[in-house]
Amino acid sequence: MARKRVAIENTMGNMRDYLSEKGYEVVQLDPHTQTGIELKNCDAVVIAGTDENLMGINSIKTESPVIDARGMSPQQVLNRLEETFKNLD
Repeated sequence: MARKRVAIENTMGNMRDYLSEKGYEVVQLDPHTQTGIELKNCDAVVIAGTDENLMGINSIKTESPVIDARGMSPQQVLNRLEETFKNLD
């Protein structure tokens, strides 16, 4: 499997570290950005859930799969990423 690039909210440091240890290239996501420039070439996006749809406005603009990690352990997020990528191949 080629190394996957995952964007992750900067508030999720433990998740970022865990995914990096598991071989993912992890980049910082700013959920308040409207341009999506930092999402270019990302295979998936992991969010904490708090900014998912604040005040009815979806603040993340991407065609990549978005995983809401709210209430999930790093291992559960990893499992969801692997399942998502398996289904996309």
